[in-house]
Amino acid sequence: MKKIISKCIVCFFVVSFSFYGQSKKTVFFMEQDDKFNVVLNDKIKTLKIKTDYLKNKIETDSVIYFFDRKGNTETIIYYGLGLDVFNRRLKVEEVHYTFKENKLVSKINKMDFGIDGNIYQYDKKWNQVSLKEYFSNILVKETSSIYDDKNRKIENTEYLYGGFSNYNEKTQENKSNFLYEVEKCSYNANDKCVLKTVSSFRNDKKTKITEYKYDERGNLIEEGNCVFSSNESCNWSPLFGYEYNLNNQLIKKYQKAKFFPHNTDEYFVYDNKGNKIESKAIYIYTDKLPFCGYHIIYEYDEFGNKTKDEEVIGNYRSIGHQQYKTQITRYDQEQNIISDEYISFEGLTVKVINKKYVYDKKGNWIKKETEQGKDKNSLKLTEICTREIQYYH
Repeated sequence: MKKIISKCIVCFFVVSFSFYGQSKKTVFFMEQDDKFNVVLNDKIKTLKIKTDYLKNKIETDSVIYFFDRKGNTETIIYYGLGLDVFNRRLKVEEVHYTFKENKLVSKINKMDFGIDGNIYQYDKKWNQVSLKEYFSNILVKETSSIYDDKNRKIENTEYLYGGFSNYNEKTQENKSNFLYEVEKCSYNANDKCVLKTVSSFRNDKKTKITEYKYDERGNLIEEGNCVFSSNESCNWSPLFGYEYNLNNQLIKKYQKAKFFPHNTDEYFVYDNKGNKIESKAIYIYTDKLPFCGYHIIYEYDEFGNKTKDEEVIGNYRSIGHQQYKTQITRYDQEQNIISDEYISFEGLTVKVINKKYVYDKKGNWIKKETEQGKDKNSLKLTEICTREIQYYH
């Protein structure tokens, strides 16, 4: 069971922000879970979202957002299905995300016994210094962080207790026995991490040292590392190289070490608006001539929305069990996606996803219906999503 838990636990790192100013927008952004991301016109007090998945008639989820008058997120409540790690099954959850100063301070499932979720702590400068992760009132993982006087994270320590350990959180007896990993980072004058050391205290007890090099504009140009045990020395070797254009956009990423079955040089091209319009990869072998592994081109509309994504060379992409070459996307006047069409290498449509919206007077959609099918003639309604929005006056 400990192995299962260690694989399922992921550090829930969150970056959130909400604002209301000249742009007249209320925005919430969660880095690790984009299903909660919203952008709304005007000053929002509460937002209630309910989604019915028609393929599975019993599956419904809903989310409620609470914002203060300044546009800051106070609470998010999610009702739906989550993973019961111990019993390896889905369970009904009521997860409360609580924020303070736009920082997540807790993520707790109120449907379970005791504490089921994450507790975050911050220092006076709002740097996250502690994260405790619980399953059914059992502390299973703990992460602590240290920052320097410039608010740069210089050390991160993880303890992994698992689901059936004898660790006592109150007494903290034998805590060192559960030490899992320590990460330390050194910075240059431009606050870029130049040396990262990760020491593992489980299994092979290896240490990994990664060195980063930057150009005078702060762009990462080289990355390399070494991995060694306590009785070994560090034999550092470069792994990746990076090149940029005058706009500091990445135009080439290449591998400096030897990789199997081949090395890959990646190239990127941008238009004058900064949109990436081309991606290409050259596969480099030691026993045969290099060739183009994939070549993808992109097109955009006047608002910067991607309208075409085409794999000119390669055959790596699929939706469901259908491989496709081209994705065509259309938008309405509110810049919301109304259609995605996936086209095969033979020029046949293999998947269509259409979305229909109903908007309120503020320009926010309050109902969205999603239809899917193999083509435009086989579309079926698969999802209905409604939003109730309460505005500040």
